[in-house]
Amino acid sequence: MSIQDHLIASNLPTGEGILAEYDYAQLEIRILALASMDDQLIEDINSGRDMHTVFASKIFDKPEEEITKTERRTAKTFSFELQYGGGAENMAKRWGVPVSLTEAFIEEYYRRYPKIKKYQQRAAQAASDTLIHMGDRRDGVSVPRYYVPSIWKDEEGKPLTQYAVIGSLSKKGRPYPPPTQVKNYPIQGAGADIMLMMLNKLSREIRHTSAWLINTVHDSVLCEITDSKNGEHQGLLQKIADILSTVPEELKKNYGVDSPIDFPVDYSTGYTLTEVKKKA
Repeated sequence: MSIQDHLIASNLPTGEGILAEYDYAQLEIRILALASMDDQLIEDINSGRDMHTVFASKIFDKPEEEITKTERRTAKTFSFELQYGGGAENMAKRWGVPVSLTEAFIEEYYRRYPKIKKYQQRAAQAASDTLIHMGDRRDGVSVPRYYVPSIWKDEEGKPLTQYAVIGSLSKKGRPYPPPTQVKNYPIQGAGADIMLMMLNKLSREIRHTSAWLINTVHDSVLCEITDSKNGEHQGLLQKIADILSTVPEELKKNYGVDSPIDFPVDYSTGYTLTEVKKKA
């Protein structure tokens, strides 16, 4: 028996089964909604509207149905940069647009979602309160260090984990926590926690099936279904999507979090990665 025949007989991934890539829909925006509990953001997400189109509509003062792909892409880029500490001038310079446009976006963003700004201010203050100094740089300047709290809390409201970051110094030598990391680390850290939590569940649930976990990249999961010749794989493809979509249930079980939003998962299939990406 050849190695390939042995893999097939053992129901192991052969590279010849059907590939399926699963993607969480706007995962980081949903995590931001959990962190900030912003009522308007939660409402917009639960309405099923495309969030980047919503942003673009407000920025360009146009109905959502008239928003172009370029305008949507611009709004998506701005929203992620703002979410991770980007300022109006840097955003304008990077994308070659007037500062007035990025300023208008920032103003509209926080007007529509005021609790996001309040959450970010709380995170910055919490980080500031953890200031310690560690070692010295070569020039003899003491290096400030901070701990940014995660969005997961224990029963007493204390963060379950913290992210260490190197601070910065103002022109007057005053230390301050870097705004990019303060905004970025808790959201991306929670995203990593969710992915690990769901991959752990998925690996248990598909252990005795013909599905195999092949790879993960950020908020996407790649699986191979080895027994894809008889059509029964369709049910297994949907089963995987259903398992990955149980984020609220797992958040409640593992972190005691009552999620007001769902975490839907889309998937595309093909016999090569090229096919999968074309369908995504």
